[in-house]
Amino acid sequence: GSQVISNEVTDEPIEADKSYFLMIKDLDTPFGTVKGAATSIVGIVLIIGIIAGCILFRSLSNFLLTRMYVKDYKFHRSIVIDQVGTLYRMVPPVGVGGHLMEVFTFRKQKVSVSNALSIIAMYSICYQIALIAYNIVTIIVKRDLISQIGSIPISFTSSSSVYIPLWILITIGFIFNLGVIGIIFLLSFSKKFYNFISKYVLRFLSFIHIVKDIDKARSKLEDSVVSFRSNLKSLFSHWKTLVFTIIFMIGYITISYSIPYICGLSLSNSSSSASFFNSVLLSNLHQMVTCIIPLPGNALLSEMFFLQLFYPSSGPQFYMSEDIARASLLLWRSLTFIIPLLLACIVTICYHPSSKNNLIPKEESKNGIN
Repeated sequence: GSQVISNEVTDEPIEADKSYFLMIKDLDTPFGTVKGAATSIVGIVLIIGIIAGCILFRSLSNFLLTRMYVKDYKFHRSIVIDQVGTLYRMVPPVGVGGHLMEVFTFRKQKVSVSNALSIIAMYSICYQIALIAYNIVTIIVKRDLISQIGSIPISFTSSSSVYIPLWILITIGFIFNLGVIGIIFLLSFSKKFYNFISKYVLRFLSFIHIVKDIDKARSKLEDSVVSFRSNLKSLFSHWKTLVFTIIFMIGYITISYSIPYICGLSLSNSSSSASFFNSVLLSNLHQMVTCIIPLPGNALLSEMFFLQLFYPSSGPQFYMSEDIARASLLLWRSLTFIIPLLLACIVTICYHPSSKNNLIPKEESKNGIN
């Protein structure tokens, strides 16, 4: 049968295999709770502050990197780039189209394609560095919690669940995050790894008809590696820009991962386990798990795992009561997906670059950037 444990917030028994579908039943209660929070001044200020803060940190990072190439680039254009990228990363699976549309928007702002690609590459490098650092800290600090929670039930119907050990999901997610930038570094600085990919992996992909022209694929791979080395050299030569960009990325990750805590605070969460720090670390665990499956906005999986972390059906601590967890899920999803998506749509549709937008590329600097 189902294991029954006690909720330290409500002192009511909870079944360990309670599914996502059961958690979102009787939506009148969470909607009423959210309505009470959203109509308060504190709730409105927190919501606006979180959304604005995330956009600010991302746009500042983009702005600093772009100014390496264009000396008179304006900050509001970085906001547009951020919103266009946000829109096209949130809707399609695995975020396809986000970087492509950012390059297209850069071109509308008179930034060259080569510079736009370099800016996006350096932005991704800085973000991955900050994200991996957070991943490592979270795994170290929350290792006991990970082992105590054990398995996470992934429910696709109201009557059945598949239990997967949490440490396996986190390990896969961490490898995925690390692999995004790790493979590129290995290709750039390990001759043996580069030869392995260019000879054996591409040959295998050609054999199974994924790669049609192996010589062309090798040429593209070589060009990409050379471009990455150049971008990395430029980034490290501008060490102040690198440091501040990573700081802004850490700031962005921190406030975006604190949203569950802000939601609980707005909803008068009284759990002794709730804290800003716990919210950031648990949200980081959430990211490592949900990045594995490429769904638009991590739909369904994101909601299920959110409830398993913040209102777990098994484990040592409860960070929210059931009603607050369900209400927080609605508020959190609005803050992290629905509202940003609508805002990004509005900015993307309404943005029309000025015909006088003639940007001046930077002359060759002491650090060798054109």
